[in-house]
Amino acid sequence: LNTGQYASAFHFFSASVNLKPDFPSSYMYLAITLAKLDDFENSCSAYEKAIEMESDHLFHLNYALTLASNGEFAKARQQYDHTFRIFEGLDDDSKGADMEVVEQFDTLKVALEQSGA
Repeated sequence: LNTGQYASAFHFFSASVNLKPDFPSSYMYLAITLAKLDDFENSCSAYEKAIEMESDHLFHLNYALTLASNGEFAKARQQYDHTFRIFEGLDDDSKGADMEVVEQFDTLKVALEQSGA
């Protein structure tokens, strides 16, 4: 994903899901890849599968970002709210472990406020 090789990432994460279908992070990464490939509908399905398996703040945050970037601000707000509740329950070390997550969280909050969602 980091190299922008989205077709390769798609094959990798599809294989990962097929080999270990009970690993929710693979579904999240597949969802991110599908969003990068402009397959919004299947991206949403993959996020929903990951969240069904495990309610992780990163799953909800990435799903909210994808929804917002596709103009689905009301749904993005719902996912943001889930992210917020989970994030608030983390200990301080976990909250500050990845500053990129905090930055994305804050950026999403501003975008949702500007959208009126």
